[in-house]
Amino acid sequence: MKVETQVDLTSSLTFHVPALASHYVEVEKDDEIREAILYAKNNKLDILILGGGSNMLFHNDFEGLVIKINSKGVDVLSDDGRRLEVVVEAGEDWHEFVLKSLTNGWGGLENLALIPGCVGASPMQNIGAYGVEIKDVFSWLEAIEIKTCHLKRFNLKECKLDYRESVFK
Repeated sequence: MKVETQVDLTSSLTFHVPALASHYVEVEKDDEIREAILYAKNNKLDILILGGGSNMLFHNDFEGLVIKINSKGVDVLSDDGRRLEVVVEAGEDWHEFVLKSLTNGWGGLENLALIPGCVGASPMQNIGAYGVEIKDVFSWLEAIEIKTCHLKRFNLKECKLDYRESVFK
């Protein structure tokens, strides 16, 4: 894991408003996320998780560790012809995933095209458009709890998804 200091975040933010992170690291795997969290704790740094950089506007530079999630992957867990279960890594671009789902004939996400950001952020505010919300097509997520560094699975009910709300806000 390579932690950089005084990193310009401007190109990582959709608003392109200038901001510096005092510490910055890019991660792809759960172990790297845990290592980054422990680094921040050991150095008494605040943590900010960054995905696609949309809905992120800095008023000042960030004095802490920005953890940029770059995990990639789309895997079909099950498909019985009536119900499809797909696991998508948090760092996947949301719109690109919607396009992939359409290419593969996986219905349900069409109305959620062109929403900026990454898949991992979609449950944070229960993204939605044109009468469809992520909670309508979502079963569960796994996340690393910052406090304990343990991987935890949250089912739909535990996420408490409501209009632009979730337990993660």
